[in-house]
Amino acid sequence: MRRQLVCAIALIMVFLVSACTTSHDRQEQYKSEGIMALNKGDYAKAIELFNDALQSSEGRVDEGEIDICYYKAAAQFNMGDVKGAIKTYTALIDYDENNAYPYFLRGSVYLKSGEKSSGFDDYKEAIKIDEDNYDLYMAIYENLTALNYEREAQEFLNIALEKSGDSADDCLARGKIYTLLKQYDAAKTAYEKAIDKGADDANIYLANMYLAEGKEAECDKILEQYKNDENPNATECNALASMELRRGNPEEALKYINMGLDKFSVPNRKELLKNRVAAYEYMGNFNEAFTYAMEFLQEYPQDVDMAREVTFLTTRV
Repeated sequence: MRRQLVCAIALIMVFLVSACTTSHDRQEQYKSEGIMALNKGDYAKAIELFNDALQSSEGRVDEGEIDICYYKAAAQFNMGDVKGAIKTYTALIDYDENNAYPYFLRGSVYLKSGEKSSGFDDYKEAIKIDEDNYDLYMAIYENLTALNYEREAQEFLNIALEKSGDSADDCLARGKIYTLLKQYDAAKTAYEKAIDKGADDANIYLANMYLAEGKEAECDKILEQYKNDENPNATECNALASMELRRGNPEEALKYINMGLDKFSVPNRKELLKNRVAAYEYMGNFNEAFTYAMEFLQEYPQDVDMAREVTFLTTRV
């Protein structure tokens, strides 16, 4: 009897594991097919497949389901289904109300659709949740500037400048913000303070500031040491690529982008991948730009800016 009971339990466990595996495999298959449809611009089909993938979760909610929701929202946004994208981001917020990014993304969709008040409310909620994330303030600034809300964009940067942190990272972030605001003297002071505190990358951003200010000789003086370096790190590669793009040298920029992506440690992979899309677009190679933009969205499906860029590129390929 004991042996029969053990065998029965073992058989049940096999069926349970098999069912879970089948469910997971089915979900992954739907997700992969959805991404393929998204890549082809068949957004309606992509949404259908992402819904099938979510239904395959059998009530389970983990990182896999969250990832699928971000893909689904990107497809809805690209298809022009603003209400659908907002609904999906709202579900993500309901699942984790302490995550700033669904608020940021939903706010961006609200603003794009002309719902200014709701968009600003979401942005304010995002910075309340992640108040020390300077990159979030700058992303909000860039989105608002692109939509011609320049005064409001500057207000968000001013909120960031009120932060009292004095670490190397704080000083570096303030330098970037002052550069965006074209307050170059204050930016230089912040960068030099960051350098004194050990932020080596601040030199690169100081050079970028000089370029924005039109002081190419000062920019070149700083960059020379990095250009002669046989092994610049990924951050330095991206900064060099960004400046080559601004100078109208996309081929030279691609050299640094590929060099950065080949590094063992690539903490700024997202920025490098974005610049790769920009470089190919600058060269007029829209097919390559579209391919890399879609690859980017597979890795970062919640990026509204790239979703918008894909919409543009579909008119060029």
